[in-house]
Amino acid sequence: MMATPTDLTDISIPAGFTFDSEDAYRDAVERFRRDVDSRYLRPLSEMIVEQCPTQRSTRTIAGVPVEEFVPRDADPDRVLINLHGGAFCSGAVHVSRIESAPLAHRGGFRIVSVDYRQGHEHTYPAATEDVVAVYRDPLAHYAPGQIGIYGGSAGGMLTAQVTAWLVRHGLPVPGALGIFGAGTGGAGDGDYFSAIGNGKTPPDQIISRLADGDVGYFSTAEPGDPCVDPTLAPVEFRTQFPPTLLITGTRAIDLSPALTTHRALCRAGVDAALHVFDGLGHCFYYTAATPEAQDAYETMVRFFRKNLSGGE
Repeated sequence: MMATPTDLTDISIPAGFTFDSEDAYRDAVERFRRDVDSRYLRPLSEMIVEQCPTQRSTRTIAGVPVEEFVPRDADPDRVLINLHGGAFCSGAVHVSRIESAPLAHRGGFRIVSVDYRQGHEHTYPAATEDVVAVYRDPLAHYAPGQIGIYGGSAGGMLTAQVTAWLVRHGLPVPGALGIFGAGTGGAGDGDYFSAIGNGKTPPDQIISRLADGDVGYFSTAEPGDPCVDPTLAPVEFRTQFPPTLLITGTRAIDLSPALTTHRALCRAGVDAALHVFDGLGHCFYYTAATPEAQDAYETMVRFFRKNLSGGE
């Protein structure tokens, strides 16, 4: 039986497990990658790329591996950059396809999905650096307003972090952002209520502990760094974010971070839209054939078509 997104925290990592050494963290990441790939991601990605046909190709941009998804009759004036989910330690290839193929197929967008560096092999800000390096490539061919960046779970967090990095360094921000199944700004009640809603013992923090802590991907980050958590940045900083779409669910571990991020952007005057799907969990839209996932993808398509300039 195929696992669902809300089952991922149960795979090979016992409740209460702590990563008290680099060896323990490395072993946990390797188990997580192996079991999630075999039980969930590989079969799901194979099904989705068959249901959502696009022309796929791999190459490197500025030394960073990417996979491109080009649908038939692709929009020549808009391009999206996908940042895959995976707790900042997994998700390359399969999550990239799960997140990219449906949106490329439905929206007619050319999508470049970034295989960015992550834990256990690397630490912050490696992923941000890779995405910024890739982002510079379409900037040579498109106006910033024609480029969108989006991602799910860790990729949604990374979308916000990359944008904050661009603001800090005075580079043009993309025309629109999609932060899906994610947010920044802490867990709030989401860790507890999502666990109860999904039949688990609260709090549900395994995925976050794969990235945080003394040996995780963010172990080298400075507390309060707005390029890690943009909700902590001054209003003058946040106001430079472009229109942003956030998607979450009432049973999602990311509900509280998504709410916090939405409020932080709205307080700064950013055009931020929040869609909360009732009764659904973390990255529910990964099961792309369900009516709720199709609704979410239609929302994404409308958002990017409206907010990316399309060469106008």
